[in-house]
Amino acid sequence: MRALISGAGIAGLATALRLREVGAEVVLAEAAPGPRDPGYMIDFFGPGFDAAERLGLLGDLERIHYPVDELTYVNPDGERAFGISYPSLRKRLFRGRHFNFLRGDLEEVLRTALGGSGEIAWGLSVVAVEQDRDGIEVELSDGSIERFDVGIGADGVDSHLRELVFGPEQQFEIPLHHTTAAFLIDGVPGGLGARDFTMLTTPGRMVAVYPIRGGRAATFFVHRDNLAPREATPEEAMAEVYGRIGWIVPELLDGLDPASLFFDRVSQIHMSGWTAGRIALCGDAAWCVSLMAGQGASLALAGGEALGRALGEGGDDVPGTLRRWEGSLRSDVEQRRKAGADTARWFVPETRRRMFVRDLVLRSSAMPVLAALARRQIGVGRPGT
Repeated sequence: MRALISGAGIAGLATALRLREVGAEVVLAEAAPGPRDPGYMIDFFGPGFDAAERLGLLGDLERIHYPVDELTYVNPDGERAFGISYPSLRKRLFRGRHFNFLRGDLEEVLRTALGGSGEIAWGLSVVAVEQDRDGIEVELSDGSIERFDVGIGADGVDSHLRELVFGPEQQFEIPLHHTTAAFLIDGVPGGLGARDFTMLTTPGRMVAVYPIRGGRAATFFVHRDNLAPREATPEEAMAEVYGRIGWIVPELLDGLDPASLFFDRVSQIHMSGWTAGRIALCGDAAWCVSLMAGQGASLALAGGEALGRALGEGGDDVPGTLRRWEGSLRSDVEQRRKAGADTARWFVPETRRRMFVRDLVLRSSAMPVLAALARRQIGVGRPGT
């Protein structure tokens, strides 16, 4: 089998890893010129954890894991409001099958397992694609035209392959009316616990900071879209929305390098089908559940690993194999996508009253009964997850 994978993120790398294991020839094309910045801290659990275990990667993920002692919530003056023991939460919600790490570090683990960056065609993208009964013909941005047995779009929420095959993004994108930002800064601001994930929430805004290796700190910001001027640049929006909310936020903004700023809308992708003949979409290109769900990386790795495994076992009926792969995942993806949309309603409350209710729920989250309910809500409460 000869496979084209458009996109060398988590979904594309996981698919390539499994396809290589079954002897497929893989062309992994990535439009970016090279690996991205490390990005932001993510939770990693559920189906992605199980897939990583099948791929033999848990030791590597343990190596990049950042232990967290406490989820610490502070007031605008920097005083501690309350905290949640993270080891206890991790045990009750995830039964220990959970990691925290930078998204870019996960991609690096997958690249290394694949054979390194040299296995990726950087700066290469799909220009046009046609398919017939026996295969697909692809024109690439370097001018070459190649033929493949299967094509996989793993090129993210703004997928170009999805647009070429399925239609414009506007048909599928559902906005959640939030914007996120993330960047790393040199140095660790004073007052942060060495292994605490520290957060400040004010109506419509949330800021989180965590010290990372190398004497740096990782930041994560979320705000409701109506707080920023519509035509503002990312840097202007950051200054307008966060510049006066207190704590260490001015220091964080002073350390912002615009070249490394991740700044994007929060949205979901809803599609009635992820496959068309010999072409399939995987990861955010197919089912973006949004950053609010906290499971995008997990679903990307799980979906890619399952896709590669299915193609390796599916024989010559590629379209049928892709449809069966989609059928095996859709119910789980839709549940987690719903959880992401629900989370958006309380993750960054609009009023202080709603903040109070959210904080009350968070303080109770380590209780056994509520932890069991939370496990079901986030999709780790069913057997086998």
